[in-house]
Amino acid sequence: MEGDFTLSYHFFAARDSRNHLELFLDTDGTAPLQTWRWHRGIHKRAGKILQFHTAPEHRRVYLTFSGRVSGDRGRLRIVRCGRFNDCRRRQGNTVRVTL
Repeated sequence: MEGDFTLSYHFFAARDSRNHLELFLDTDGTAPLQTWRWHRGIHKRAGKILQFHTAPEHRRVYLTFSGRVSGDRGRLRIVRCGRFNDCRRRQGNTVRVTL
């Protein structure tokens, strides 16, 4: 199965612990986006593999959204977007996605 993805950087302020990467996955073209989050220093990083953790689903607009988030909740900047092959294998609570 293939789908669209967007990797965005959610920025609040320099050295703000709330800054994080968000990975938005569109798995069926209609449902809310599956969302995964990585905070520097909180989640593990092994080489080029970042360990993201699930986050609440997001509206589909976030596949293409870049700019200020309403309610003074920082800014989003798209880092990378494109297509992904859904190569997930469940191992307990682990999900692997290769972009």
